[in-house]
Amino acid sequence: MFRGMGAGKANANTESENDVELYTSPWVSGTRAAAYFGPISSELFLEDASVEDRSAAWTKAERELLESLRDKARSLGANAVVGLEVTLDPFARCPDTDVTGLRLHAVGTAAKLEALF
Repeated sequence: MFRGMGAGKANANTESENDVELYTSPWVSGTRAAAYFGPISSELFLEDASVEDRSAAWTKAERELLESLRDKARSLGANAVVGLEVTLDPFARCPDTDVTGLRLHAVGTAAKLEALF
C-alpha cells in the first residue's frame, strides 16, 4: 500500500511548506518533536456496487484517506503524522445497511517536527 522511503516515510510530497509528511515510523531521524497533538484517524468506506475498476477505485480511496488525515493534522498545527498505520478490509460490511465494500482506516500521531540542525 505504501512505497517506503527512507526512515519510514510514506507517500511524501514536499511541494508545499504547509504539507504534512507521513511516516510509518514513530521516530524521524534528524528531527525532534516540538509538540505532539495526539492520535488522529480517518476512515473511508467504498461500496462494492459503486466500483467497476477496483484497482483504480482503491488507489483513489487511499489518496482520499491520506489527504483527510493530512487535513486533520494541519488543523491541529502539525507538520507530520508519525507511527502511521493503514488497515484495509476488502470484505467490510456497513453495519447500518449491510452493504459490502472496502473499508480503509488510517491512524497515527499528529506532531510538529523540527530539524535538529
